[in-house]
Amino acid sequence: MKNAKKYYKHWAESGLGKGNVLLEARGDTIVRQVEIYGMTAVWADAHGHSDDRFPLAEQPVSFLDLDEDDEITAREFDAAWKKARLATGYPV
Repeated sequence: MKNAKKYYKHWAESGLGKGNVLLEARGDTIVRQVEIYGMTAVWADAHGHSDDRFPLAEQPVSFLDLDEDDEITAREFDAAWKKARLATGYPV
């Protein structure tokens, strides 16, 4: 299925330190993301983002060199999404 949703978790590094980025992709397009650095969690999607330093990734998933080892469940992504949205004062 070309537009099936897939979820990924991969290491990341930013000005906030080392952490993880969790991605929801539809086909080769990233549609939602959460970045977690220590106690800081930020989110982004096509409608906005919680921190101007972390907009939604524009690169296709194929550019990011993710593989099966990076895949996570929808449940794991959704838990991180909900936590990031609540932590930044946005409804889930």
